[in-house]
Amino acid sequence: MRAIYLIARREYISYVATWGFWLSLLSVPVFMVLGAAIPALVQSSQPMRYYVMIDETGGNLDDVIQAGLERERRTQVRAALEAMAPVAGAERRDRALAAFDEDPAGLSRLPEALEILGLEEGAGTFTAQFGRHQRVEAPGRTLADLRPYLAGDASVQTPEGPRSLFAAVFIAPGEGAGAPPRLVYYSTNVTDTALASASRRALGEHLRQQALMGRGLSVQEIAALTAIEPELRNLNPLAEDGEAEITMADRAPFFISLFLAFILWTAVFSVANMLLTSLIEEKGGKIIELLLSTARFHEILIGKLTGVAAVSFTLFLVWGLVGAAASFVTAQFAAALDPELAQLIAALVDPGLLLAALGYFIVGYLMFGAIFLALGSLCETLQEAQTLMTPIILVLMAPMMILVFALQAMDSVFIQAASWVPLWTPFIMMARLPSEPPVWELLGTTALMLATMAAVVWGAAAVFRQGALGQADADSVKRMFSRKKG
Repeated sequence: MRAIYLIARREYISYVATWGFWLSLLSVPVFMVLGAAIPALVQSSQPMRYYVMIDETGGNLDDVIQAGLERERRTQVRAALEAMAPVAGAERRDRALAAFDEDPAGLSRLPEALEILGLEEGAGTFTAQFGRHQRVEAPGRTLADLRPYLAGDASVQTPEGPRSLFAAVFIAPGEGAGAPPRLVYYSTNVTDTALASASRRALGEHLRQQALMGRGLSVQEIAALTAIEPELRNLNPLAEDGEAEITMADRAPFFISLFLAFILWTAVFSVANMLLTSLIEEKGGKIIELLLSTARFHEILIGKLTGVAAVSFTLFLVWGLVGAAASFVTAQFAAALDPELAQLIAALVDPGLLLAALGYFIVGYLMFGAIFLALGSLCETLQEAQTLMTPIILVLMAPMMILVFALQAMDSVFIQAASWVPLWTPFIMMARLPSEPPVWELLGTTALMLATMAAVVWGAAAVFRQGALGQADADSVKRMFSRKKG
């Protein structure tokens, strides 16, 4: 045991005493903050996109579409203000909406509404998420006239000074008698289709309204008919009274379990790769020979697995404590503002899911860590290791592809069957836990996974012994497969 402890201690200190470990420790919270901030930064930093709209039908449809675009944007902004209740409180939210609605057709009262919510400093970021498109006077009426402006060879006058055109929207007559008008959209930006889609929705809404008015309906009647929408109540059938609404707090475990499954995969692959590279470096520096002179093969194997596992647990412990503290503080704050938000935060830190993740990580790490150690003992260089790692990486990639579709198909027979593949079980069963799979399936997959882990560790120890003694190497594996093919 002392040899195992000393080897594990050496492995642990060799990683913890490096700058890379501390950078890794800080990287997760930093990247979580960046992940939350980057979308807003991207939206707020993109330039204003200027476009022209030309009506070739003579029916003033350009003004109709423009009004529809502004109406849609106003609706989106108002919905965002309405969703501010958990942050600002219902009373402030209602005052902000009242101020915003003083201009029923535009956004002129938005600054006052944001000031009431205390968001006046973030007004630019808030409005940017609803599009940064602005119509300008067209410098020409045909594509030939506008092509230099679209290509950036000429500029139009804008509130920001001379700028090139982002897009040109032509409203052309329909092809054939009675056919509706067509939209022809030109832009050198082939990925941003928001303006084209919004223009199509606005024109479609106008055409439908005109068609209904042609059948004798008034504008008020059309508005009343289009506003008809059935009430949808998403209730939990297992509740005692059958009247409990399903909220985000109920859905949160499914999302967090899927997230934890991806974290498990990343962690297992990362630490197993650490074992592989460190062992190859030790073989190259003859350190493994010194270890063999003072410890047995199984002690070196277990010591290395334990030492690197301790590094991972240190990372998880720090991240867990920081996350738990942040969740506790946020939950206390949210409870005073919105009880539903507090329930959501509590669901995100479900101890049952976190303990299951820890258990699956240990088993998955031991399985793949032992495999990577065995591969490392057979290889002298990283290039040799990469050739042997390819099949393992393909095996590891398979559950990730399955998890992409798992959220909407937890009851799929294929996903249930994939849970019984021992090398995939830690990841897929982690994602399936909130759907409450049968107890026999939990026990069966766990037993099979543990048996496979024991077999893998035993086999890896045998391979490690041969590889460390130089009695087997990467060429031995290649010769074995070549004999099988022959």
